[in-house]
Amino acid sequence: MRVFAALGRYIDHADPATRIANSVALLVGSNGPFYPAYVWYLAPEAGPVSLATMAASPFFLAIPWLSRRSAVAARVALPVVGIANTVWTAALLGPATGVAVFLFPCLLLAMLSWREKTAMFVLLGAGLAAQQALLRWPWPALSGLDPMVQGNLVALNAMSVGALLAVLVASLAGLLRDHDVADGRGTPP
Repeated sequence: MRVFAALGRYIDHADPATRIANSVALLVGSNGPFYPAYVWYLAPEAGPVSLATMAASPFFLAIPWLSRRSAVAARVALPVVGIANTVWTAALLGPATGVAVFLFPCLLLAMLSWREKTAMFVLLGAGLAAQQALLRWPWPALSGLDPMVQGNLVALNAMSVGALLAVLVASLAGLLRDHDVADGRGTPP
């Protein structure tokens, strides 16, 4: 239980949007080591190369630390690291794995910086540009996987993104509900 209390303190922040960003960063960063295991199971040929996808985990895990220095930087860092990780994973495993769907949570995360309109629009633009680049990816995957094997990973990536989007939407809904209650427009849960 002490570990959970320490993790709670690590992601805590006075700004609710930053607290959500910290929670998501911790969730994604801590799940980074499991992704290669799933890939290895579904596409053993990609197993060794998929270990390189864990390279982004330390960056995700550092976002709550960054939030202590700058809440804006932390909210910006999360979609930036997510976009970079998505492009990196596509380069490793191939765009036919459907990994580009991870850009959708990145776009939603860009909305967490809604108070910083310039940051929000730059991040949204970066996410959409990355999506277009992955749709037109001209190079073979570094793993050398053929498209049939890459296709085995589409369901994994779709399920992962669905779960992540559910967490994000639930977190944002809670933030909006809490805001409405604080403004006297809603009822407490």
